[in-house]
Amino acid sequence: MIAVDALPAAGTAAYRSLVTRVPVPEEVRVQTQALLLDVRKRGDAALLDLTERFDGVRLQQTGVTTEAVRAALDNLDFELRGALEVAAANIEAVHGAQRFREEPVDVVRGVRVWREWRALRRVGLYVPGGRTVYPSSVLMLAIPARLAGCEEIVMCSPPQRDGQIAPAVLAAAGLAGVTEIHAVGGAQAIAAMAYGTESVRRVDKIFGPGNAYVTAAKLAVFGEVAIDMPAGPSEILILTDGSVPAAWVAADLRAQAEHAPDARAILVSTDPAVGADVRGLVGGVLAGQVQVLSATEMETAVAFANDFAPEHLTLACAEPDRWLTRISAAGSVFLGPYAPAAAGDYATGANHVLPTGGASRSFSALGVDAFGRSMQGQSLDRDGLRRLEPVVDAIAGAEHLPAHKESVRVRRTGAASFPPLDGPRPRGAILQMQPYEWEPPSARIASEAGVPEGDVVRFDTNTSPWPGVALSDVGPLALNEYPDTSYSMLTDALAAYTWAPADAITVGAGADEILDMLAKAYVGAGDPVVLSRPTYAMFRIVSEMAGGRVNAVPAAGLDLDQDRFLKASAHARLTWLCNPNNPTGELLPVGFIEKLAEGSPGVVAVDEAYFEFSGVTATGLIARFPNLVLVRTLSKAFGLAGVRVGYALAGAPISAALRRVRPPGSISVVSEALGTHALRDQRGMVQRVSSIVASRETLYGELVRIGLEVHPSAGNFLLVRAGEGAASWLLRRGLVVRTFPSGSPLAGYVRITVRTADENARLVEALSERRPNAG
Repeated sequence: MIAVDALPAAGTAAYRSLVTRVPVPEEVRVQTQALLLDVRKRGDAALLDLTERFDGVRLQQTGVTTEAVRAALDNLDFELRGALEVAAANIEAVHGAQRFREEPVDVVRGVRVWREWRALRRVGLYVPGGRTVYPSSVLMLAIPARLAGCEEIVMCSPPQRDGQIAPAVLAAAGLAGVTEIHAVGGAQAIAAMAYGTESVRRVDKIFGPGNAYVTAAKLAVFGEVAIDMPAGPSEILILTDGSVPAAWVAADLRAQAEHAPDARAILVSTDPAVGADVRGLVGGVLAGQVQVLSATEMETAVAFANDFAPEHLTLACAEPDRWLTRISAAGSVFLGPYAPAAAGDYATGANHVLPTGGASRSFSALGVDAFGRSMQGQSLDRDGLRRLEPVVDAIAGAEHLPAHKESVRVRRTGAASFPPLDGPRPRGAILQMQPYEWEPPSARIASEAGVPEGDVVRFDTNTSPWPGVALSDVGPLALNEYPDTSYSMLTDALAAYTWAPADAITVGAGADEILDMLAKAYVGAGDPVVLSRPTYAMFRIVSEMAGGRVNAVPAAGLDLDQDRFLKASAHARLTWLCNPNNPTGELLPVGFIEKLAEGSPGVVAVDEAYFEFSGVTATGLIARFPNLVLVRTLSKAFGLAGVRVGYALAGAPISAALRRVRPPGSISVVSEALGTHALRDQRGMVQRVSSIVASRETLYGELVRIGLEVHPSAGNFLLVRAGEGAASWLLRRGLVVRTFPSGSPLAGYVRITVRTADENARLVEALSERRPNAG
C-alpha cells in the first residue's frame, strides 16, 4: 500500500530531498569512464568484446546491412507497421513546423544582420534496447534529423540474443530515413560515436535517451562531441484537483513507472479523496516507484512542479490552460483528462525525447533545431559603417582597444567602390512566391491583334457575358461617405439568398479578398497548406504570401486524387478546394467534402465560385463542421465581376476570425448597392445561368465535333486540349483564352469561358479553320 503524505514545505530538507535527483551515481560514472577509455584505445575490438560481455552475443561486425533493414520492414507485423507510419506522419507534421525561419534585420540604413541555418552533417542516435525495444524512439530521433537536413544519420542500438537489432527498431529506422546502423549499445555505443572506431566514424552530435550508463557516457564525452541533453530514467509528475477520475490518474502513473525500475511517478493531489483512491489503485511491483502526495491548493502544487522540473507533467485539473501559464520548467506538459503521457510517447507527433532529472530547467524537448546550428551574417555599406563609427570609437576607447577604432576609421577615405546595400527587403516568403499572372487589358490585345477593341472577346476570365445590374438601377448614393462597415443591407440580402444567418456571412472585395483573409487568419510561417494541382492560382499565392508551406497534391489525370488529397489534408493548417474546380471543371460530391472536413484538423476552405452553375453546395455541412468555410462570389452567376463582391459562409469560430482581419472598407457603397440589387433579381440570375449551362453543353458538343478533347465541366467554362499554338491563333483574331505554362500539367490545354451563342460560334469557327493547318 502506498502512503499519502503531505507535500513537504518548500525550503525544508524533505522538500530538497524530493526535488534533488542525482543523474549519475559515482560508481556508474567510474565504470563508464573505464568503458569509454577502452573503446578509445581499442576501437572495434573493444566494441565487440563489450557487446559480448553485456549483451551475451559475439558479433563479427557491428554494421547492419540495408538488406537487413529492408527485410525487417517487409516482414513487420501489418498492424504495427500501420501504427508506425501514422506516428511517423504525425511526428513529421509537428516537427515540420519547427524549421528555422528568420528575417534579416536592417539595424540602421546600410547595416543588415541576420542568421543562417546549417544542419549538422553527421549525427548519432542512440536507441535503447535492453528491457524492451523502442521503435518509437527511432522515429522521434531520426525524423527531426532528416527534416533538419542532416546528410548522415547514424543509429546505434544493442543487439538481441540472436545478434540482431530488434526487427521493429530496424523497420522504424527504414521508415524514418536512418542512413547507417550499428548493433552496439550502452556506454560503448556512445564512445564509438564520440571518438570514432575503424567502422564507426565519429559524429558531430549524439542524441537519445538511455540508462544511467548511457547518460554518464554522454556527459563524459561532452566537449569531444555535442550532446542533446541528459536523458536518463523516465519520470512523471501529475497535478490533480480531483476533476479527473482516480483510475485514469493511476493508469498514467503506472504507464511511466513501467519503463524501468528506476523510473519515478509522483502525484500531487489537492483532493484528499482522489489521492487516497489512487493510492489504493497503484500497487504491486510498481508500488515502490510511485509516490502520492497531498497539497492544500494548486498554487502550491504548481510551485513544486517548477522546482521539480519533471520530464512529463500532467495537469489533470479543471482549468489546465490557466495553470499552464504558470509552469516554467517541464519537458512536456499534458493538459486535461484526455491527454495521457502515453499518447505523447507514441502518437501525438510531439517528441518524447525529453530532459529528465530536473534538466528541463535549462533543456528543451528534442526538436529540429537541435540538429543544426545558426551562424550570423553581417553586411555593411560605407554609409552604414559611418553611422556606427561613433559607437565603435566610444566603446573601443573605453576598453582601451585602439586597433578596433582604427579598423573602422581607416575605411573613411577608402577608394574602393562597392555598391550600397539595397533598400529594405520584402519578407522571404514574398521573394520566393510565384506572383499572379495578370490578364492583359482588351485595348492592348486589340492593338496587338490589329482588330477593333469591340471585337475582342474575353474567353479567359470566366465572367458572365451579361451584367447582372446597371448603375441606373440604384438610386443616389453618398459617395462622399465611407460605407457602412457592417454592410447590413448586403448581408441581409445574402442571408435571404443563402438561407444562412447574417452572423455566418462575411463580406469581402471579391472572393479573392476572402481567400486572403483566411490565409491571414490561419496561416503562419511554415504552416502546412494543402491544395490540388491544378487548381485556382490564388490559393497558392495567398498561402505563400502568409508564409505557408504549400503541398500541391498532383491530380490523377485531370481529376483530384481523392485518397492522396485526404491523406495530405490530415495534417494541414488550411486545405483549399475549388468545387467545381477551376480550371478543370471537375465537380466533387458533398460526401467527399464531408470526409475532408471530418479528417482535417485545420480549416477546410471550399471555393464555390461556380456553385450556381453546378447546383452542388456544402452549406448543409457548416453546422456540423466548425472548420468548414465556403467562399462565394457575385462575379460569375450574378454578372458583377467589375464591382468585386464576395462572401464567406462559416460557423461562429471562423466568422469571428475573419471579422478580426477584414478591413473596415472592403467594398464601396457602389458595390454594396449593386450587389444588393442583383441579389434581389434571383429570377434573372437563374435565367442567365440556365442559358450559360445550355450553351456550355452546345459548345462542348461543337468542340468535340471538330476533333478536340474536352473535359466535362460543371462550371461556366470548358478545359480543351487544343494543342500548342492554338491560343496565339485565336489571339490574332481577338479571341482570348486562358493558357498554361509549359511546366504545367495543363500545357497544351486552354480554358474557354462559355459566352453568348454568337461569340461561342465565332470561337468554334476559328478553331475549325485552324484544324486543317495545325499540322
